[in-house]
Amino acid sequence: MKLYRINKVTKPGGVVVKKKDVLAVSDAEALQRAAESRDCPVCEILKDGQQVGAIV
Repeated sequence: MKLYRINKVTKPGGVVVKKKDVLAVSDAEALQRAAESRDCPVCEILKDGQQVGAIV
């Protein structure tokens, strides 16, 4: 399991409104969990401080 941070943002590259940490086996699982979240109409997914994906 790896730790991922999901940042809810106002727009891609915008201001972070809410942060959430999740555990996932892979980048794909972290992206899926973010996509299923009600908090993420627009979110950035980070692992070790590097962006691995986004929900737009």
